Amino acid sequence: MRPSSASRRLSLAAGLAGAVVALACGRREPPPPPPGPAPAPAEAPGEGEPRPAASRVERDGLSIAFELRPLQGAAARLEARSDATAVFTITDAATGAPARDLSPLAWMTRRAGAPPDEAGCQEKIRSFMGGLIAVRPDVDMNAYLLWTQNEDNTLSVINPQLAFNRSKLRSLVTLAAASTSVALHPDASRLYVTLQNGRGLAVVDTRRGLVAANVPVGAEPTRVAVAPDGRAVWVGNDGDGTVSVVDARVADVLKTLRVGAGHHEIAFSGGGRTAWITSRDASTVTAVDTGTLEPVAEIEIGEGAAAVAASDAAGAVYVANEPRGEVVILDAERRAVAGRVAVKAGVSAIQFAPGGRFAFALNPAKGEVSILDASVGALAHTLAGFASPDAITFTKTFAYVRNLGESRVSLIELPSLERPGKPAVVEVQVGQRAPRAAKGAGGAAPFAVVPEGNGAIVASPADKVLYYYVEGMMAPMGTLSNYGREPRAALIEDRSLKEVQPGVYATTVRLGDEGAYDVELLLGGRRVAACLEATVAPSAVPAEDRSPGLTVEPLFDADVDLEVSRPATLRFRARPTASAPPLEAKEMKVMIFQFPVGFRDVVLPRAEPDGAFSVSFTPPEPGHYRFLVEAESRNAPLGALPFIDLHAGSPGAAPAAGGAR
Repeated sequence: MRPSSASRRLSLAAGLAGAVVALACGRREPPPPPPGPAPAPAEAPGEGEPRPAASRVERDGLSIAFELRPLQGAAARLEARSDATAVFTITDAATGAPARDLSPLAWMTRRAGAPPDEAGCQEKIRSFMGGLIAVRPDVDMNAYLLWTQNEDNTLSVINPQLAFNRSKLRSLVTLAAASTSVALHPDASRLYVTLQNGRGLAVVDTRRGLVAANVPVGAEPTRVAVAPDGRAVWVGNDGDGTVSVVDARVADVLKTLRVGAGHHEIAFSGGGRTAWITSRDASTVTAVDTGTLEPVAEIEIGEGAAAVAASDAAGAVYVANEPRGEVVILDAERRAVAGRVAVKAGVSAIQFAPGGRFAFALNPAKGEVSILDASVGALAHTLAGFASPDAITFTKTFAYVRNLGESRVSLIELPSLERPGKPAVVEVQVGQRAPRAAKGAGGAAPFAVVPEGNGAIVASPADKVLYYYVEGMMAPMGTLSNYGREPRAALIEDRSLKEVQPGVYATTVRLGDEGAYDVELLLGGRRVAACLEATVAPSAVPAEDRSPGLTVEPLFDADVDLEVSRPATLRFRARPTASAPPLEAKEMKVMIFQFPVGFRDVVLPRAEPDGAFSVSFTPPEPGHYRFLVEAESRNAPLGALPFIDLHAGSPGAAPAAGGAR
């Protein structure tokens, strides 16, 4: 079940069971392509090449067309295992007016025989909505991944679309060192991570789940921020008083700016035209033109800047000065101090709520949250009773405040800020232990707001899990395991369909094998389901080049039972093709999961002196397990290589496995 649409999916699934849902199946004729320009991610086929035909149906007054389009810069031929843009164009059948706000869910399944009848298509959609790991489409256009920044040198990638009690670790990305800060590119294709121990900035390819580049920057990089237009990544180097500006396209440093000593925070104003950089141990704030990468102002505010936030609606930049106990208001256009608002010493975080009128300043030392009204440049509310509030995020309705000292999240109702009296605050118990019980928990971004904006996934480093909360509930609805790792921060990579133009819904997908596909669509806004079709051409890559570039040989006896709760060492050999270079441990991942559902973990193998590799595995309970190896760099993604069966018995029931394990 997709966390961000839990209630919507439940209601739609209920509708599918009755006669309310209208289902359009049967013969589909490929008409001319739908009118209107293509969404931004796609481009037209090359000169002389036909545009792929669309599949179209009409149902309940809607004209629904589907087509696959090549990604910009890609070959026009839509081949197996290639990336493409999936596009639904939905209009009023009578008037041609765009049909907006339909909340579509869609899937693609490779056709094995005849097109499904109405009952078969309905059953497919119902099974996909159920979130079962055993019933998955070939292409999922509702992908929703949760990334966690962990206390060690890893990032977890969790697929919360599966039912919560079956949520699984999709993969684990290993970094060159422990991380300090993370930021997601606006198109969600890359994740930028600052690393400790002089390891610079890691660029993570979110589609492939691996580190694509490591960029050397300055000393002690901490804060990372992506410009609103996605062209540049700004890295604050706390060890040498500089900020590195990295070209997001080629992962190379464009310029290094000297801005002042101490910790840096970064905010953007004017639609991203100006970057504002604070330096805690300097007395100035530096304004930089993001087009020329030249400083345009240095504004004196006094030492101690701990945080910065910008509001284009207010035309202002707010700087929290921790030792002085004040918020400095800067006029973004004049680049000058416009005022100072006294709060209390210890204010260390500040952020604007949606709309840009109210700024929230957090004071962990005093247990207070100060709310400033940017329309008048003054303090509007001071709320007490928090337990070291250190992090904040927003939905349309609430501000979510983490309490480091207690296992609760405080929700401040945003509409109540404009009403007389004290703003409404709802306290939600989240977890068993206070976040401060986990080393290094402070300063991270523990909230990942779900795409529909009605809740959040909350990272609990002390409990080593993530909690899913939906607004209106007094407690979290469920948990997501982080498999023994402490999640410091969480963010969401949303790959689902977006309304890129009125009535045009699109997303980027990775196509499956060649052949004919059924395209299942469910429109939540109209309670209409439709089955369309698409065709994927054979890959131009020779079959031998598509085969896995290695073989795996177990060095353990798979017929010998493992023992529950007893660590076992599983050794194996991984041999590349004759012409390929030797395989390294860092190129592989090993997934062990309980079949058909249950425990799942992804681990990194160790290199053994004899050229073999090994992993440690402790079965949590009796049952049947499967052992899989993946190596993306050798054309062996997860599932390309045969799995190895394992079996675990009750404690004391398994014979000694000897040196094989």
